[in-house]
Amino acid sequence: MKKISRNDPCPCGSGKKYKQCCMTKDEAAHALEDANKAQNQALASQYMEQGLVFHRNGQLLEAQQSYQQVLALIPGHADAMHLTGVIAHQQGHYALAIERIQQSLQHNASNAYAHNNLGAVLRDARQFDEALHSFMRATALKPDHAEAHNNIANVYKDLGRNNEAIRSYERALAINPSLAEPWNNLALIHQKQKNISVALQCARQAAALQPDSAEIHNALGNIYKDAGQIKEAIASYQRAVELDPHQGNARHFIDVLSGNVSVQAPQAYVAKIFDDYAERFDEHLQQVLEYNIPAVIGRELKSYHAGRDTGWHILDLGCGTGLVAKELAPIAAHMVGVDLSEKMLLKAQARQIYQRLVQSDLINMTRQEANASYHVVTAADVFVYLGQLDEIVTDVARLLPVGGLFVFSVETAEETYDLSGKESEAQKAYSLRTSGRYAHRPSYLQQLASQVGFHCLQQLPQTIRMENHTAIPGYLYIWRKVR
Repeated sequence: MKKISRNDPCPCGSGKKYKQCCMTKDEAAHALEDANKAQNQALASQYMEQGLVFHRNGQLLEAQQSYQQVLALIPGHADAMHLTGVIAHQQGHYALAIERIQQSLQHNASNAYAHNNLGAVLRDARQFDEALHSFMRATALKPDHAEAHNNIANVYKDLGRNNEAIRSYERALAINPSLAEPWNNLALIHQKQKNISVALQCARQAAALQPDSAEIHNALGNIYKDAGQIKEAIASYQRAVELDPHQGNARHFIDVLSGNVSVQAPQAYVAKIFDDYAERFDEHLQQVLEYNIPAVIGRELKSYHAGRDTGWHILDLGCGTGLVAKELAPIAAHMVGVDLSEKMLLKAQARQIYQRLVQSDLINMTRQEANASYHVVTAADVFVYLGQLDEIVTDVARLLPVGGLFVFSVETAEETYDLSGKESEAQKAYSLRTSGRYAHRPSYLQQLASQVGFHCLQQLPQTIRMENHTAIPGYLYIWRKVR
């Protein structure tokens, strides 16, 4: 549009020159508009600074409100839009977070930090290719962005591309050697590759840089354990528990390495194992560990079901991804699963076999179920995380009618004959192995069956799993309730 000069006819149609008519009024309006714009920008800056303070202090609701006030004043404010996306990510709203950060990048495509944060959301949403693209875009815009290089390595680590992960972690540390996370993750990869001395060097460096991280001290304890440095491992685990009393892995392995035969593994330890394991569980269990207990359970129970016209009501304790359910689906009228791990339950739900899935520890779940409400209860590779079985076996007996079946697997502990009288009741019943799993003595299980009204139909010797190319022996038990 042509700019109106002072001596042009006024656009209002008065016939006067612009300078003699509307120019003064328009100039006043523009001045007011500029003043309002400047005021909005100043106010938006105040809200932005306020929001950043709230955000740094973890006050997400207050930060969100401040950023929204910025956007109310300046709808296309890229930084406020970006940070509302970061808050959505922190709150676990991945789709919203992705949408908000992508919108911010439409207004400022050169923001390397926004690309990095978008990659973080995409990684948590398990969109690994898209996450990698975002992180690489961040490093293209800002080659010295150490955190983005670290995040690229994290994705490679997620994908099992460990050599590429190592290179990217090393690149991040070349830029900023004071970052604890890449040192810790390098340690974990080298530990997995059995490069224990290198893993220890990296883990010690991570702990020195971030001495108040329970997770890092727990990882250092695991590596000391693998190195056979038991005293140092216990000290690292104890430090992890001091920093975070809910650090289940550290608590459990303090017991393991100290020779304390605990009643059961901490629930936090079991839940984290299987949450971390969920994505590769089936493949690793069946192909690497050569785990075939679900198939054996299926074969044996189908033989007991033969000739029946109706399906069974089955409770699957520690159901995991539903490997047992897959085998028993043809003979089940109704199937319920319970597990501590949310991610395992999501995998089980995807099979669409169970009528109900419950996230809980075993005993709290079974106590909510009615007497004699199931025909069969299964527990495949579950009791390796429980030492004392009295309570759960007693409740399983309550859930079954006379004639009901209880099928479970255990790792086998050798019988001991303690003449000194120093062995505890727990030690007579089960042992806690260096693997962190429990093994049960057949005499304990026989005594328990008799106490609660079960008769052992079968005690089938099984290789429970392969571990470091060694067969782990155990049994599959099939008990029938007789009273």
